[in-house]
Amino acid sequence: MFNIGDKVVYPSQGIGIIDVIEEKELNGEKIKCYIIHLINNTMKLTLPISTANTSNMRLISDIKTLENSLKHVDRFTEEAEKFSKINYKERRSVSKIKIKSGTFDEFLEVIFDLTQLKKWHSLNSSEKQMLNYIKKIVIEEIAQAKGLTSNEASELLDFSINLNKLS
Repeated sequence: MFNIGDKVVYPSQGIGIIDVIEEKELNGEKIKCYIIHLINNTMKLTLPISTANTSNMRLISDIKTLENSLKHVDRFTEEAEKFSKINYKERRSVSKIKIKSGTFDEFLEVIFDLTQLKKWHSLNSSEKQMLNYIKKIVIEEIAQAKGLTSNEASELLDFSINLNKLS
């Protein structure tokens, strides 16, 4: 269970802070919900507590986990090579599954895969959009976890990806 004030990652929406836990009425039944204010967005998300686990919502990563993941991006190299050899529909499907998982490492792998793919040939508009979307979430998570600006977090992410680039 999450608490008021927790910074969370909601895979399909981004990073948010739990403002309130309150009861709402849905179909005549009272259910407890998290009210989440999304960072860098005016939207508030209402999520029933009972569905929080299946939504893959999680606390933002701690600094040690982030630094370790960013330091070892090269572990995705073999998968990126395989990723580049499959067709667009399969790539999209693989990436969507990873994004829905909600884990920082899966997000990072999608960024790495698409960034490497971009070096070999142009991304289509859907892939560009997916790359920008997931980068935005990862940058925000890095910024929130490490107390950095978005620009600093973006530079850190870019440095990690480029440091571990394929030849």
